[in-house]
Amino acid sequence: MKKRNLYSLLAVFCSVTFFSCEKDKEPENPNKANYALTVTGGVYPSQTTYLFGSNQFPFGSVGTTNAAELTSSGQMYKYGANVYINTFGAPATLRKYEFDATGKPKQIGSFSVLGLKTFGAVDFISDTEAYAASNGFAGIPKLVKFNPTTMQITGTIDLSSLQKPGATEVYYLGLVHRDNNIFMGVNYQDASFSNLADSVFVAVINKSTGTVTKLIADGRSSEMWNGGSESSFDPKALIKDDNNDIYVMGFANNGKPSGVLRIKNGTTDFDPTYFFNLNTATGKPCLGLYYFGKGQVFTMRYSDVVAYPFDSDANYDPLAAAEYYKIDLSAKTSLGNIAPTLPKVFGVSTFMTKWDNEKIYFSVPAATSNSIYSYLISNGTVKKEFDISAGVCNGFTKLN
Repeated sequence: MKKRNLYSLLAVFCSVTFFSCEKDKEPENPNKANYALTVTGGVYPSQTTYLFGSNQFPFGSVGTTNAAELTSSGQMYKYGANVYINTFGAPATLRKYEFDATGKPKQIGSFSVLGLKTFGAVDFISDTEAYAASNGFAGIPKLVKFNPTTMQITGTIDLSSLQKPGATEVYYLGLVHRDNNIFMGVNYQDASFSNLADSVFVAVINKSTGTVTKLIADGRSSEMWNGGSESSFDPKALIKDDNNDIYVMGFANNGKPSGVLRIKNGTTDFDPTYFFNLNTATGKPCLGLYYFGKGQVFTMRYSDVVAYPFDSDANYDPLAAAEYYKIDLSAKTSLGNIAPTLPKVFGVSTFMTKWDNEKIYFSVPAATSNSIYSYLISNGTVKKEFDISAGVCNGFTKLN
């Protein structure tokens, strides 16, 4: 009898507790931004970048309601609960945004680097430490250290040792951190705006001292042209896998193939035993590395080499010729086109993003349409998720 009364009391207590919790739980604000997107519309030099949020996962044809409008083309970065936007044009400026209760983006901080026009990559280490590589034609590039919470520059890394005789233009492309080091891609151009040397260059920078440890080079592929970081939405030239090995993409040029090099965990040099020749594996030159786990990577394979790597023909007219290919870094093999029925795309404008282990979302910026598709990791099913009506989507993320 006593046991039955005890069970009754427990049942009543649980019911009351559950009711109280349900009563106290506030309904979600239907205007809250749970997803963030950036879209660039127009034709250079008259372009506008739109940053906007969505309460629900987008569907149908997506416009730019409640968007913040920024002049010029832009790039989005995601770190924590915030997004950061870099637009092209002097001075190079990185802006930090949050979304208010109405779902509209609100700028809450920024910093600029005078004399330069854009950032080749931004890499976040913690709430108080991050790095931004700023570039600009005819300017001296800089790598700055900043606090992403306060958006204050806290230091400038001395990169004078990276300069090379005959290099009239130097660009910093791609950042990845591991242990106490920052690895940064470097591109050298001569007076005719050709590669100073057909090798892949990566600077190794000690975070504690803020100094360059070394510049490593490998001539099995050519200089990289794209950058990116773990927080960016663009084709990446440096990635880090589950084993903390760093993979670096070199581009095809002057008889050198596009290829992947490796800097093994615990080392700061290129691994002489590893080279993945993407021209041989896929039959064409490739651009960008999109890593999603277990050695699996997407890359952009150019079916028409005339368009490689800047998405234009011999007359500099736009030409969409890239296709999403899946490659295996460990086996050094191509797994083929992920969806041959997809239209050819502008490879430089592609991105891939994921926030769970079920789906990858990737952009399809084609000649006459712009869409976001998904790739089901378990079986490779590709599905269109939504279209972009206002331009090219260059960033899509789920907010924390």
